[in-house]
Amino acid sequence: MTHNFSEDEIVYGDSWGLVHRGVLEDKEIERMKALRDKVYGKNGVAVTTLKPIGRVEIEGKVYEARLENGYLDVRTKIKVVGIDFGYLLVEELKMEAK
Repeated sequence: MTHNFSEDEIVYGDSWGLVHRGVLEDKEIERMKALRDKVYGKNGVAVTTLKPIGRVEIEGKVYEARLENGYLDVRTKIKVVGIDFGYLLVEELKMEAK
């Protein structure tokens, strides 16, 4: 069965699933959308070990974050790839070879 959810009905990460209105209150969805709009695609650094949950700093502010799996050490550079139930979804920032 195919669902056609509008942008107002979901908060999403790149490929980490959907959160539908039936799960969360409207005000929580709006809070997560605002958080996503503020940090999505930005780079930061892990301020605790992420295994897979921990804290990251982005533009001087600390956020709760999680990885899809695995762990990252303190001071590892990260990139925000989505929001999931109030956590920033992050992945290690891979530096491109020159």
